[in-house]
Amino acid sequence: MGLFGWFGRSKKGVTESSAKTVKVYLNPLHAMLWAAEKQKGSPLTKIEVLHVRDSTVAIDMTPEQAEKFYASLDAQMPIGRLNPERIWEEWKEVRSQLF
Repeated sequence: MGLFGWFGRSKKGVTESSAKTVKVYLNPLHAMLWAAEKQKGSPLTKIEVLHVRDSTVAIDMTPEQAEKFYASLDAQMPIGRLNPERIWEEWKEVRSQLF
């Protein structure tokens, strides 16, 4: 193994990239979708919703890190979250409450 191969290893010898991670969106998806729809002036299509999700800034964290991150945010101001895997279905439901 080359010199740089060790930099990606944890103490247990497992690379960080092989550990289970989840995407953590730095801006709430519903806020990003609302802004995109407001700018468009009409309801977003499924393809547009998926594009907003895929272009929103996110970082990978372990589930434990994500839980701590969201807990710290919720302590300041609880914000609902959309499941990125069910974004279209959940957006349609949330949208009906926003507009």
